[in-house]
Amino acid sequence: GDHAHPGEEEAIRLAAGLVDRTAIRRSLDVGCGRVGTAAWFAREGWGEVVGVDLDAASIDHARRRYPAPTFFTHDAGQLGALRLPPFDLVYLLTALYAFPDQPAALREMRQVCRPGGTLLVVDYSRRSGQIVPPELGEEIGQPLVLDPLAGTLSASGWTLAVQEDWTARFAGWYAALLRRFMARRTDIIRLAGSEWYEFVVAWYGALHQALLDQRLGGVAFTAKANNRGQATGE
Repeated sequence: GDHAHPGEEEAIRLAAGLVDRTAIRRSLDVGCGRVGTAAWFAREGWGEVVGVDLDAASIDHARRRYPAPTFFTHDAGQLGALRLPPFDLVYLLTALYAFPDQPAALREMRQVCRPGGTLLVVDYSRRSGQIVPPELGEEIGQPLVLDPLAGTLSASGWTLAVQEDWTARFAGWYAALLRRFMARRTDIIRLAGSEWYEFVVAWYGALHQALLDQRLGGVAFTAKANNRGQATGE
């Protein structure tokens, strides 16, 4: 489907359950991809939803398929330049790991969030000093380092509120995905070729094993926007 994170809609529902939606009228999906998540938030009545992604093809797909959310092709590391009204919720599902400068990205997100607003993140994680599994290559980006997380957020204008270890969930979701790959092997090879199928199964198999070995983790957390770094338009 139009999801690029483990767990698909189950993960969205669990993540959304960490957020008090009472005061949420505007939400921003950072790194929205093909916009399955933004469409879910819009469909579930979370108010106005805006998606931002650097990939123009993904945004074009989103505009054709999902008329309700508003989408921008834009560098999500420079959100302030969009000059949008402030958001009550900013969320990322397995997107922050791909940012080369995560503290700077967090500061940009704070710039577009009202004081007291919520940041929701689900992502890959690791401990300080733990190397990224080399067999995953550059595709796994920079998993979030957990030990200094509260300090990293604080320096970017956020206060950590809730943090949950989702490593076991990630491992279970990727095990299920691998089973689906194998069940649809013939269809995938017909669509993309056997070489692509073997690559995908090997890479996601390595990712699954790294999660089982706890050489890589999964994390979900929320943070509150403090009064440092006022949102655009405030």
